[in-house]
Amino acid sequence: MSNVVKPNEPISSPANFSHFLSEQKSGYLRAVEEGEMKKNIWTISMGNEAGDLDSLASAVSYAWYASRHLGQPTVPLLQTVRVDLPLRAENLYALEFSGVDPTDLLTGDELLADSPPAVKYAIVDHNTLAGRFAADDNARVVAIVDHHMDEHHHLDASPRIIEVPTGSCSSLIARLIQKEWPEGMNRAVARLLLSAVLIDTGGLKAGGKAEVTDRGVAPFLLEKAELGDLSLGAVVDVKEVKDLTQLLELRKSSVDMLSPRDLIRRDYKEYRFVPAWKAEGTVLIGLASVPKSITAIAGDKKGRRALATAWIGWLTERGLDALGVLTSWRDGEKEGSKGKHRREMAWVVRNDKELKKRLWKGLEDSEELKVSRKKMGGMEGAGGEDLKIRVFEQGDAQATRKVIAPLVKAIVEI
Repeated sequence: MSNVVKPNEPISSPANFSHFLSEQKSGYLRAVEEGEMKKNIWTISMGNEAGDLDSLASAVSYAWYASRHLGQPTVPLLQTVRVDLPLRAENLYALEFSGVDPTDLLTGDELLADSPPAVKYAIVDHNTLAGRFAADDNARVVAIVDHHMDEHHHLDASPRIIEVPTGSCSSLIARLIQKEWPEGMNRAVARLLLSAVLIDTGGLKAGGKAEVTDRGVAPFLLEKAELGDLSLGAVVDVKEVKDLTQLLELRKSSVDMLSPRDLIRRDYKEYRFVPAWKAEGTVLIGLASVPKSITAIAGDKKGRRALATAWIGWLTERGLDALGVLTSWRDGEKEGSKGKHRREMAWVVRNDKELKKRLWKGLEDSEELKVSRKKMGGMEGAGGEDLKIRVFEQGDAQATRKVIAPLVKAIVEI
């Protein structure tokens, strides 16, 4: 354990942020190799399976806080496998901007396949332990920081911070550090968290996704990140903030070289629901967020057919009952405007009569989504008799997966 940074070690010590991450990773992997995990020394800090910048920044920063301030050896984990890291160019840019080497981060494929990764978990940007991590009866969630709907699990976690609405989980992590350990907010941590806050809230602009907590902690992050001058106005007006937001958004939208399968994998989550119409069994639904329209990805009728085939392949590979592809884009830029923000959703559903009926009706009746059926020639018949495909235009372009997932849960379970 000599490699683990001690609590209250001076921030100015040679153990800078990237070196800290490298040491935590090597220390954790050595403990696994030497069979020391039963000692319950290590905690894994991890975001959700989609692996977006908010999950990454929150997991990494919480590990820094827990290890250095609380004296609880914690290693951040990206559930993403290493080969998939380039699918999120904005993540790589934020790491570079913060001085973090991606090789210093523990990724999902570096965990042993045949043993529980840990006993203790700090989960951020989601609030229920799932999958292989929950399979061990001894697994405990010791901390939660999240901005999604509370699923009311792990009630003895401490801290247990779940605040909705909040634009970015990173804002909650930043506020925690600001309150409990302000001297621990060094430049690298602040830049990583600020990057996540900006991309999640559209640069903190009014009328967007930024909430009170996001705006409240932003000046602290800006100061610690050593960016810009607040004497001239609000954070949103600082040139460096505008430039950073633009760069992050540009990289996030730069997906033209990704295949249809890659577009699904880059921002994907799975949900297992208990259907109201069955006495036994569950329904597995995948939701992929894609930053391009179906037309932009596929083009003509032939391309749409190929795209539908890729979706069907993913549904089959993952053993899903349904796959929702949630697209988001802006219409062509006009003079003085970025264009209108739009969303659509495409659904591939197994030919389960009850699931189809409930899902179509639930989506179409939703006053929140305001969907309308959208005809896509070459796509709707691609699944044959076994699978059905429908595409909807979303009237509410602000409704993200964070809104849609609970809605689908209600459709299936109530």
